[in-house]
Amino acid sequence: MISVIIPIYNKFPHLDRSVDSVLNQDFEDFELILVDDGSSDGSYEKALSFNDDRIKVFQRGTPGPGGYAARNLGISKAKFDWIAFLDADDAWKPNHLATFSDLIDSKPDISIVSTSWTDVFDGKDSSKSFDSAYHRKHQTKGVHEIDLESFLVNSRDGFPPFWTGALGIRKSLLESISGFPEGRCKRGGDVDTWLRAIYWGKLALWSPQKTVIYHRDSVNMVTKTQVFELGCEADTVKLLAEKAESEEVKSLLFQFLNSRVVSRWLQTLRVGQKPGSLWGKTKWRHLNFKGRVITLVSIFPPEVTAKAYRVLSRGKYD
Repeated sequence: MISVIIPIYNKFPHLDRSVDSVLNQDFEDFELILVDDGSSDGSYEKALSFNDDRIKVFQRGTPGPGGYAARNLGISKAKFDWIAFLDADDAWKPNHLATFSDLIDSKPDISIVSTSWTDVFDGKDSSKSFDSAYHRKHQTKGVHEIDLESFLVNSRDGFPPFWTGALGIRKSLLESISGFPEGRCKRGGDVDTWLRAIYWGKLALWSPQKTVIYHRDSVNMVTKTQVFELGCEADTVKLLAEKAESEEVKSLLFQFLNSRVVSRWLQTLRVGQKPGSLWGKTKWRHLNFKGRVITLVSIFPPEVTAKAYRVLSRGKYD
């Protein structure tokens, strides 16, 4: 039994696609919680129009950055032990929840499960669809476990194993880590949540089944509009580093944070913003060569950093 949570903020054009992809699952033992986050485009009225007894609709009056508060409201309303997340502009394949159920049944003591996903940059052009980086690197392993160190290393190296729409997590674990970081940041809240979840939950079970479609060509995407900020992970990494049982894990935590900060800086530059200098925002001792070059280049004027971006943004920081 799984509770599905979809936060909604001005996603009217995509709601039929996301909601229908849940309602058409092969696995039928679920509830669908739609949380409108103060939409102004008719999304709330659209959510109310779906006619299915498995759907519950809630509304928040004031929009919250990243949908973190909306997801937390959904978590508090969920009645089942497992929770799955889907953004309002993305979609599941019919076998998504059935794959989750198989993973849970195969290892009942696990608290996190994940499948693979496909990035779609243009829904009208199939040549602009790509399997996730982690899938491309690790699919031959089949179903396998991911621990904290594996999560940190792969995320650092540009192969993040988790993404919101492909994850399922026990409600008890989410509650124990205080859910999503509402009120703490505008960026990085999803990854911050998964970092805390894998730290306290110990293990995740990952399947190479590609059951999710991540639509990167959607309207009103946060990643296309936000200015640069360190994100929630900075405080979490510092806290976990203090608790780290070894210097190796401590170093991996800061390497992970550096990769996130540099990646977000490049992403901000790519959408035409001027993110400013990275100096003082990265841990120099834990930066690799490329990270150090980008940090140094970031102190120069925007036209210089833009040119450097075209050269350096290929690969793990892009």
